[in-house]
Amino acid sequence: MKRNVFFPLVPIAHELGNLVDDFVNKGMNDVFGGSILQYNMPSANIKETDNNFSIDLAAPGLEKQDFKISVEQNQLVVSSEKEKSSEEKDDNYFRKEFSFHSFKRSFRLPEHADESNIKASYNNGVLNILIGKKTIIKNEKTIEVK
Repeated sequence: MKRNVFFPLVPIAHELGNLVDDFVNKGMNDVFGGSILQYNMPSANIKETDNNFSIDLAAPGLEKQDFKISVEQNQLVVSSEKEKSSEEKDDNYFRKEFSFHSFKRSFRLPEHADESNIKASYNNGVLNILIGKKTIIKNEKTIEVK
């Protein structure tokens, strides 16, 4: 049986990889103030009822004017951009910080979605989009059998 001479180094290499991953994905975010290296895509809950579709997007820290909602080529597109900056001056130091957050999500609308009946509201960090359904008129004709 041939023994792998690199076997003792495999766990060390694995741990080193985890250490680098933790530093890049978590440590640098802490150093630079939180989410500078993260791409924040809001989670979505989608529900269908008899009369409409409902989409809830978790987007805390925004305001209702930060959202842009449009319908493009049978897709509902929700996007947001927000820039924040702060500045502090003192006798011994000067500090200026800024952050920029953005996202864009698209949802394919079903055939029976009414694009002219879409409403949106923002409350407690959740953007709710209500999409009405088209009313389907059944032209049903009864044929008498003779």
